[in-house]
Amino acid sequence: MNLLDRYIARQVLVSSLFAIAVILIILVLGNVFKEILREIAARPDLDLLFFFQFVALVIPISLSLAIPFSFLTSILLTFGRLSADSEFVSMRMAGLSMPRICLPVAVLAIFFTTICATVNLSVTPWAKTKMEGMKGSFFNMISKDPLLIFSNQKVMTRIPDHLVYAKKEDGKLKNFQMVKMKDNVPEAIAIAREAEVTVDLEGDDPELVLEMTEVNLMLRGEDGDFMDSAQPVFMGEAPAGVSIEKFKQNVDGIHDQPENISLSRLFGKVGDDSLEPELRATYRTELSMRMAFSVSCITFALIGVPLGITAQRRESTAGFVLSMVIAVSYYVMLTIAQMMRENEDLYPHLLVWVPNILFLTLGVVMFRRLSQK
Repeated sequence: MNLLDRYIARQVLVSSLFAIAVILIILVLGNVFKEILREIAARPDLDLLFFFQFVALVIPISLSLAIPFSFLTSILLTFGRLSADSEFVSMRMAGLSMPRICLPVAVLAIFFTTICATVNLSVTPWAKTKMEGMKGSFFNMISKDPLLIFSNQKVMTRIPDHLVYAKKEDGKLKNFQMVKMKDNVPEAIAIAREAEVTVDLEGDDPELVLEMTEVNLMLRGEDGDFMDSAQPVFMGEAPAGVSIEKFKQNVDGIHDQPENISLSRLFGKVGDDSLEPELRATYRTELSMRMAFSVSCITFALIGVPLGITAQRRESTAGFVLSMVIAVSYYVMLTIAQMMRENEDLYPHLLVWVPNILFLTLGVVMFRRLSQK
């Protein structure tokens, strides 16, 4: 690589890295404020380790958006400045063709495409799955520490048809009180000196198990309302199981969402003829989305070079606005195609390639015209 190649490559690479850093900070802070504050409100026991782990997972997810847009912006700014300072004219007068001038940009485009492909195809799904596992969903909290789901000296209503009030102390629930409801009518009331909380996830029906000590039970009879038919029972010890199967199914459903599954599983889903056509179309669209988005760096490079040169602007704002228009147009078309992912008749897995094909065609035409000047 000669001096000119290093010069252009350094200008584009440094600008790209700077833009990636700025965009990452914006995206990471946005996700942190949106998600972390919500988690802190639900789980005041969170520590700094959770915060740093969450930020580490947000970064690869944000990279898939930051890299293509930053690369496009750096190309527009660099070649716009080269054109405005007549450096581009000097290169052409020296006998250099457009493909030769743009060789370092092509190398960087392949480099960033490789990174985007790795992030989009493998890293981002893994990060999204890990992030969902860190969030304070009911089942995740039960799996880690079942005591976390209970509020200290406040009524807990997160278990459907159950009201629980207790004081958390020494890893147990003291002065435990629980009301089991059915159609907003009490079915049973349990008052215990203390209750130890465990969870059974191995059985066919996962349960939250409450081992109560010195228990007073009030059970509704067969006839009449609760107060008229309740039968008091006193027991030294009594276990109570609460099914959490519904919450486990919700978590499993999140892990099976197309954007969260690994590349190998995604290929398996695409080739599974037993799936419903709409669901198979969704998986096909997700696979095409990951691949199409990965090559966006090449698309932006091809259209960014002629636009940057013909714009002939030194101002960074002009290049930034132009890159915004291109990127937003690209992402809007990609989003529209993704919204149709369940409609197999429209071939959504092919529609997601339309933005790349459109911008690549436009870039080839503009690049060819520029080369002939």
